[in-house]
Amino acid sequence: MKSTYSTAKLAQMLEVNESTIKRWADQGHLECIKTKGGHRRFPIRSVLKFVHENRLTVPEIDTDLLSNRELRAQVVAGNIDALVPEFKSALIAGNTTDVLRILRLGVAARTDLLSVYHELVFPPLASIGESWARGETTVDIEHLASQSVREALARLQSELYHKPANGKTALLACYENEQHDLGLRCVNQYLTAEGWRTLFLGPQTPTDSLVFSINRNRPDLLVLTALVVEDEKRFIQRVNHEIVPALQKLGGRLAVGGAGIKRRFSGVLKADFLSDSILDYVHIADVRQYDHARA
Repeated sequence: MKSTYSTAKLAQMLEVNESTIKRWADQGHLECIKTKGGHRRFPIRSVLKFVHENRLTVPEIDTDLLSNRELRAQVVAGNIDALVPEFKSALIAGNTTDVLRILRLGVAARTDLLSVYHELVFPPLASIGESWARGETTVDIEHLASQSVREALARLQSELYHKPANGKTALLACYENEQHDLGLRCVNQYLTAEGWRTLFLGPQTPTDSLVFSINRNRPDLLVLTALVVEDEKRFIQRVNHEIVPALQKLGGRLAVGGAGIKRRFSGVLKADFLSDSILDYVHIADVRQYDHARA
């Protein structure tokens, strides 16, 4: 299932001519976006809403999940909580195909990527992690789930609508001993969709390598995740006295993310943004503040 459809493809699916699709769009029955070239693209949510309201059956989008009219109504209404049980089952099974399929439905239900990650992706992952911590499941389940999400996110990237390039560069890295990179991958995907050029360094990035990359790539924004900080004093020292000066010299900004970051480091970490939630990145990604910073 695609994330958007062309006029021609949608006309074929609904068994009408292209002029009918264009008329429905002009009359407001079908939401569409237009490319720079003026071509219409119809988001899957718009198509689902139209199909649901008109009680149509369209084989291409009538998957096993969407054949359930109640669930389809939930998706059309943007209620992605209804997808969480199926998503968790797919994660536990390590079924990347189903994980991707449900992710697409989440994006169809919510054009806001951050809320899809926040409400659909992270809760079942956290639940699986907690089950492992309590000894109720084995670590291989957690690994399967994490890897399935990584693969699905990578495949989803090319299907998302991307805003025009905004001329800004973001560098993304996990702190030195940090191996958990799923949150960082989601931020990377969101920034890319928002028109940022992103450079993903990934897990366990040594501070000296990070500073070297800052000087070489001159990012407008550095996103540093630190879910596990074993030596807080060393972390504060490296951020405040090595990473921040390198960024400030170039006019760049620093966002540090991770569970409990604000509680643990507010007032002591010289970051421009501290983020406990991925939802914060709707503000962090606002390019207007970076134009001001570079001025």
